[in-house]
Amino acid sequence: MSKLHLKVVTPEKQIFDEEVDEVVVTTVDGEIGILPNHTNLMTPIKPGEMRIKNGGKTHILATGSGLLQMSDNTLSIMTDLAQEPADIDEKAVEEARRRAEQALAQKLTAEEYASTMAILEKSLAQLQVKRRHRAR
Repeated sequence: MSKLHLKVVTPEKQIFDEEVDEVVVTTVDGEIGILPNHTNLMTPIKPGEMRIKNGGKTHILATGSGLLQMSDNTLSIMTDLAQEPADIDEKAVEEARRRAEQALAQKLTAEEYASTMAILEKSLAQLQVKRRHRAR
């Protein structure tokens, strides 16, 4: 069976660079699955869960906003967050979520609102991934 090359990059570092069987990621239009030899594609991604399937195993990452590009059987995902469930500090993320929700109750400029919503969406994605995969 053929594979696709997956690269996951954040502003801080390259998180993933391997051949895989399938990737499922959350885009602005919903979850999509990418298999080897998928047609070329570029689309924004939003905070959510990424599932990387390889050799019968599934690797999970919480992701933030970013961009997905599929070209010539290479899937590149550039995102502001890519974190394994075990690395998520649930207390810190819960506090960030709480602060963002409190800030949204205040009068904010459009820029402050967008920034606060981004923090809230990322926090919710991290909490969802952490809680869903806690026992694994």
